[in-house]
Amino acid sequence: MPQEKLAIGRIGAPHGVHGDLRVTSYSGEFKHLLKLTVVELLGPGAEGSSGRTLRLKVLKAEEAKGGLIMVFEGYESPEKARELTGMNIVVPRAKAAPLAKNEWYVTDLVGLAFRGPDGKDLATVKGFVEGGSDLLLEAGLPSGGSTLVPFRKEYIGDIHLEEGWIELLTPWILE
Repeated sequence: MPQEKLAIGRIGAPHGVHGDLRVTSYSGEFKHLLKLTVVELLGPGAEGSSGRTLRLKVLKAEEAKGGLIMVFEGYESPEKARELTGMNIVVPRAKAAPLAKNEWYVTDLVGLAFRGPDGKDLATVKGFVEGGSDLLLEAGLPSGGSTLVPFRKEYIGDIHLEEGWIELLTPWILE
C-alpha cells in the first residue's frame, strides 16, 4: 500500500544573511517545491534531536544557482535557520513530483518480491539505503537475514509495481 506522505527534499545549510536555506530535491526536479506554501519537516535538526516534526509556512521558494532556496516563517536568520539543517520536507503524495511512465517512488518498492530469471521469488525488499553513488535495496532473505542489492541495471531488471515484484538479473548477489 503506497505511503500517503513522501519525503521530497532535504534542508541543507543556510545561505546568506536572511535565513535562506539550500534545499536538495530528491527527484532532481524543483517545480513542485516552488508551489509549496506550507511544509512539514521531519527528522533531526542540526542539534541532533530525533523524531522532530515541524509544520512551517514557506515565506520564499526560488530557484538559485545549482538548486533551490527556501525561507520559513520563524527562521529568518542564519542562526535560527541552521536548526532546520538535515530535516526532510514531507508532503502528501499529490504534491510530490509527478511520475512519468515507468517511474516510481523508491518507497513504493518496499514490500516487492525479488524474482529470479526462472520466475521464483527469492527475497523481499525490506527497505533502502543511500549508498553514495547508488541506491541500495535491502533484500530480506527467507533465512531471516538480509543483504544489500545495488539499484543498477546490472542487477535490477524490469519493475512490476502493479504485480508486486522486481526482476533480479543476478540471483547470486543474494548469496
